[in-house]
Amino acid sequence: MNQRFITCGSEHTWTPSQRILRATLWSAAALAVFVHLSAQPAPLTVERDGDRLRLSAPRFHFLTGAPLERLHDGRSVTYVFSASLHVVHGQPQGTGLTRQVVFSYDLWEERFAVVRLDDPKVAVSHLTAAAAETWCVDLLTLPVQAAPADGTFVVKLECSLREEGAQLAATSSATTFTGLLDLFSRKAREAPPHWEATSLPLRLADLKDRALK
Repeated sequence: MNQRFITCGSEHTWTPSQRILRATLWSAAALAVFVHLSAQPAPLTVERDGDRLRLSAPRFHFLTGAPLERLHDGRSVTYVFSASLHVVHGQPQGTGLTRQVVFSYDLWEERFAVVRLDDPKVAVSHLTAAAAETWCVDLLTLPVQAAPADGTFVVKLECSLREEGAQLAATSSATTFTGLLDLFSRKAREAPPHWEATSLPLRLADLKDRALK
């Protein structure tokens, strides 16, 4: 017996192929929602520590994908990190900090070493992936005075790869229309990965001072 549904006062019979199509569409919609949610920025927490704001993002993972494969191949990877504070209401203002670090990987010990590019004395080694990621985030403290004394603000953490020897100039093949299309599509495919984490709206008065604990 055919399965029948009554919709909008009229009778409609779903054929087997229509039911399969309907189920497929529902599955695709559910997958799209899951992908959208999984692509949301990782949560970022902020804690006051004396005259600095310290960031914490346990789910902020950037040692993944192609960069991790490159490290496992014995090559180094340079990451660019930035932390920025933005006032939600009132006069538009913000402050930020950028750090570049170079990662390497010990194939025998299966541990990471990290060094700050602008200050080689700031370096660590023999770290697991999670410990190395945490160490990098700890470099990005912001001054407390950057936050409004009586206002709401958010803090954003970003990470991207610095591509070594990237060719910014167009090649001679880009002088034609076809060449331009190929150049732009190639740049889109080669866009470096990007990670970010954003805090909830914060107020300075609500942040407990870790230095007083």
